[in-house]
Amino acid sequence: MFTIIIPTHDRPLLLKRTLESLIAQTCQDFKIVVVSDTPGYLPPYQELSQLDKRFDYVLRSTGVPGPAASRNLGLAIADAEYILFLDDDDTYRPDHLEKLKARLLKDKPELLFHDFQIQNEDRTVYPPTLLPGGQKVSIADVTSDSVYVRNRIPNSCVAYRRDVLQGVRNETDLIIYEDWDFLLAALHGRKLVHFATDGVVIHKSAATAPENMRRGNSRDDKIVEVMLQLYRKHPAPNMETRKTRQALMASAGVVLDIANF
Repeated sequence: MFTIIIPTHDRPLLLKRTLESLIAQTCQDFKIVVVSDTPGYLPPYQELSQLDKRFDYVLRSTGVPGPAASRNLGLAIADAEYILFLDDDDTYRPDHLEKLKARLLKDKPELLFHDFQIQNEDRTVYPPTLLPGGQKVSIADVTSDSVYVRNRIPNSCVAYRRDVLQGVRNETDLIIYEDWDFLLAALHGRKLVHFATDGVVIHKSAATAPENMRRGNSRDDKIVEVMLQLYRKHPAPNMETRKTRQALMASAGVVLDIANF
C-alpha cells in the first residue's frame, strides 16, 4: 500500500527512533526507502532487520546534498500504490498507517493531507527529553487555492497516489521550500482531500539548537525571493488567489502589480 521515503543526513539516533515507530505500526503494509547523503554512513542494522527485508537503504554519494535529491532517488525506487515522505527526525503514532490505509481505500484520492502533532524536545541527550509546549495541529481549513498562496501542510502529512507523481520531482536548486514546490507540481489539476487524523508527530528542538542551523532554517532572507519564484513557476488558478498572493507580499512590504502573481 505504501512506500515511505526517508531522506537522512548524519542523524543515526534520530533515524533509529523514526524506524522504531514504523516497526511499531499496527499496519505493516509498507516498504521503506532510506536515502543517506552522508558518505560512510552505517545503516541501523538492528532496526532494518525487523522490517523483514521490506526496505531499500541507499548511500548516495553523488548529486546535490540535501533532502530534495535524496527524495528523488527514493521516488525512482518507490513502487507502492501511495507514496509518503517522512523526515528522519519525525515519527508515526502506532495506528497511523492503519487509519490512513482505511481512509485511502474508500475512494483512493489523488492527494490526501491530514493533521499532525508537534512534540518539543531537547536533543542534547538521547533519548531526547520531552519539553512542554507540544500541541495537536488541525489544518482542515487548508484548500487547494490556499496552497498556491502559502503552504501549511508538512511534507510528511501528504499521501500521494503514485500515478499523480508521474514526471514530478523535487527541485534540487531551490534554497528553501522545495517541498512546497513539489506539492504544487503534484497538485496541478488535481483534487486535494483532507483527512482528520493526526498520527504524524513532528519533533522540534529549540530554534537556536545546532541541528537547526541548517539550510532552510537560516535563510529567512530568501523567503520573499523564493516565494515570488514559486508564484511565477506555479500560476494562480484564479484571480482571487492572485489577489491574495499580492496582499500577502504587500503585508511584507513588497508591493507589485497584479501581473506578477
